[in-house]
Amino acid sequence: MDNAITIENVFKRFKTYETDTGAAGTLFGRKNKIKTALDGVSFEVKKGEVLALLGRNGSGKSTLVKLLAGILHPDSGSIKVLGLDPFNDRIMLVQNIGVVFGSTHPQLFWDLPPIDTFNYIRGMYAIPQDRFERQLDYFVEMLSLKDIYKRQTRQLSLGERMKCEFVCANLHSPKLVLMDEATVGVDLPSRIAIGEAVLSLRKRYGTTFIITTHVVDDIANVDRIVLMDHGRVVFEGQQEKMRSMFKKSVIIELYFSKKMRSSAYAKYGRVILSRGDYIKMEMAPHMIKRNWFTEMLKDDSVIDYRVNEPSLSALLNNMYKAIDKENKTKGVKDG
Repeated sequence: MDNAITIENVFKRFKTYETDTGAAGTLFGRKNKIKTALDGVSFEVKKGEVLALLGRNGSGKSTLVKLLAGILHPDSGSIKVLGLDPFNDRIMLVQNIGVVFGSTHPQLFWDLPPIDTFNYIRGMYAIPQDRFERQLDYFVEMLSLKDIYKRQTRQLSLGERMKCEFVCANLHSPKLVLMDEATVGVDLPSRIAIGEAVLSLRKRYGTTFIITTHVVDDIANVDRIVLMDHGRVVFEGQQEKMRSMFKKSVIIELYFSKKMRSSAYAKYGRVILSRGDYIKMEMAPHMIKRNWFTEMLKDDSVIDYRVNEPSLSALLNNMYKAIDKENKTKGVKDG
């Protein structure tokens, strides 16, 4: 079996309540409302894949992660995680997965140092002492925890705690790790360390990772992206596919050996900045494949140039705009 996860046409709904405004409405006007958290979700995750599960708040990401972990049960549809039904086989499943639910659902004991939690996990998973020590040495070196993991948890910064939470989820060498908003508010060095640890574990053990995040830097090295909106999968593929679909423009920077008139280049795109021997302009991606662009670079007055691709943040923003436009056309509403 090549898939670590197979999700087929999964639905999940929750009952919520709404009240009318005003005192009378608050007391007597409460109405039931059914919220559709997942609306026919289907996709697969291969073994050893690092997948980013993206979407705005309320898109269904965390609900899906809880279904994968066996915390919730789908209303309909099928989920297989490591060949098991996550809810019905959750005792067997939890032996082979790790979960990091961010700083709001910690595993670390607040008044004890992380090493005590690590030892607790060693006993819970019956990890042999020699293997535990090798694993711990590996994580201490990789995440720079030497001066951290023996201090009281309450004394650690958020970044330090989240690195230790990451260790908690991986000490028993799980086949799958679910990371739900694990780096929100975490400092840059700690985010980078956790990201490098993900790639190291994938290479070392073939661990599969699913990462939900709003931090764009977290998805820089993922294998594939699944974007959710209103409980549905609206995009699935690699970053290259995302760029080809949602790359609206590129930025071209030109450096000349003499002063140039920006008006000579305005017909090719929008001139953002012109400063004598430097011109910065925005143009459609297909324009750099035109013959004029090649000929322009052969001009002796052009001494250097740079083509800047849109950032991941810009691409995601373009995707959300396209989704909102389509939802408006279809009349899609929350719930």
